Amino acid sequence: MTAPDGASVPLERIARAEASARRLTTPCGDGEMVWRLWGEGPPLVLLHGNFGSWMHWIRNVDALSRVFTVMVPDTPGFGESPLPPSVETPRAIAEVTAQGLVEIAPPDEQIRVVGFSYGGRLAGEIAALLQDRIAAMVGVAPAGLGIDDSIRPGIAKLRSGMTPEEIAQVHRKNLALLMFADADTADDLAVHIQQTNTQRAKFRLTAWSEDDRRSSLANALPGVTAPVMGIWSDRDTFAGDTLQQRFDVVRGIKPDADIRMLEGAGHWMQYEAPERFNALLLDLLRVG
Repeated sequence: MTAPDGASVPLERIARAEASARRLTTPCGDGEMVWRLWGEGPPLVLLHGNFGSWMHWIRNVDALSRVFTVMVPDTPGFGESPLPPSVETPRAIAEVTAQGLVEIAPPDEQIRVVGFSYGGRLAGEIAALLQDRIAAMVGVAPAGLGIDDSIRPGIAKLRSGMTPEEIAQVHRKNLALLMFADADTADDLAVHIQQTNTQRAKFRLTAWSEDDRRSSLANALPGVTAPVMGIWSDRDTFAGDTLQQRFDVVRGIKPDADIRMLEGAGHWMQYEAPERFNALLLDLLRVG
């Protein structure tokens, strides 16, 4: 099996993306939060999902960087970034991320912030913290709306003593089950990203209160003054049959929210259908 985009192996594809990025760091706890930047133009921040890293956006940065300066952090406690001083609330994590963003974004530029899944929680908190520095806040299948996830049975578990091949198969099965509509999308690159991200994750959302775990984005949205937008996919396993309920929560708080649907894709839609996702996001932001 070969990785997408013509790469022969996942490491080659990742190395190519990293080589084209500008790497910056900002303070985070006892260390430095890592940011990768591509392109020129208005700042566009992409926030990854839970147990994620910048690689959640690997199939999007090239296209989006033709219009924007694309700024993708490993958020505190994930990827290459260390734990922040506190992980007890989403606001504490967002404060560290927002401080870093203010440090590296041009002071005279408004910022568009896009958050995938867990990253949607941080996007809402950052937008509430930075107020009129934010031009738009976009949730991509965001979590934290007070609605329980719909999880399919049959999730594979990692066990001690597994071979590398067996570990890869666990990640491949779970990606196909939970993250993608088409099981074939769980290719070698996706498996490598998932395995690497999982190994690097330094905290779990169980550190948060029950209210924060269920409703952090819904709690943050009233404080957001920028336009609020959303993208969901019609075959998102986590949303299941609750898509309309999720739309209703967002529009109940932000009646003018612009919500779009990407057809035929699963939860990690920007990886599964990158060309269509990129075009939809650019249209939503009215750019290009």
